[in-house]
Amino acid sequence: MMRYLWGATPRFPFQPDGYWPGAGPAPYSTRQVGLLAFTGVVVSLFGLFTAAYLMRISYEDWRVLPPVPWQLWLSTGLLVASDAVWVLAVRAARRRERVPALRLAGAGWLLALTFVASQLGAWQAMVAQQVGITAGPAAGFFYMLTGLHGLHVIGGVVAAGWVLAKGLAQGGADAGVLHLGDGLALCARYWHLLLGLWLALFALLFWMTPEMVRAICASVGIPVR
Repeated sequence: MMRYLWGATPRFPFQPDGYWPGAGPAPYSTRQVGLLAFTGVVVSLFGLFTAAYLMRISYEDWRVLPPVPWQLWLSTGLLVASDAVWVLAVRAARRRERVPALRLAGAGWLLALTFVASQLGAWQAMVAQQVGITAGPAAGFFYMLTGLHGLHVIGGVVAAGWVLAKGLAQGGADAGVLHLGDGLALCARYWHLLLGLWLALFALLFWMTPEMVRAICASVGIPVR
């Protein structure tokens, strides 16, 4: 009877401990599943804020943001560089090159910190243009969305710092290098997410206009104010 019930139980591709009895190791580790679930939550969160932004932008009191300050272009370049360096660090770890992998990961970590500093500089530049957080709906969305993204970058910096600390403590054994490579791969995937979100936010905040939203809504039959 128990064997019948066990056989009727739906089999999922993974379990939290990464093992399914009798079926070999799971295709995904616990940390990979956790990152995938977190990615879904983050994308959903930013998707909801994007929907709110697009609904609010069609109101007549909307005022477009000023031209992009140079600090935001710098932020974009820093995030692209950080994402690329994490990928190089993963490749070095897979070649069992522990020291180069750690150095590249450290460079990616520092670039992420510089990105946060550049974001703070961009906020100061916007305030200098009389675009504070209370300057209007567009300004409010700008600070909220970039601030929320910055918090996720800071969270990634903390997690990456933990991965680097463990990599330094484990030494150069093969098992340690493999574990380091797994951690760096997760960091690289998270930075892909951060970069994709940032590019989407950049386009939303500075390239999407009320006229574009009204034209798109009119083409699909959605009434706008």
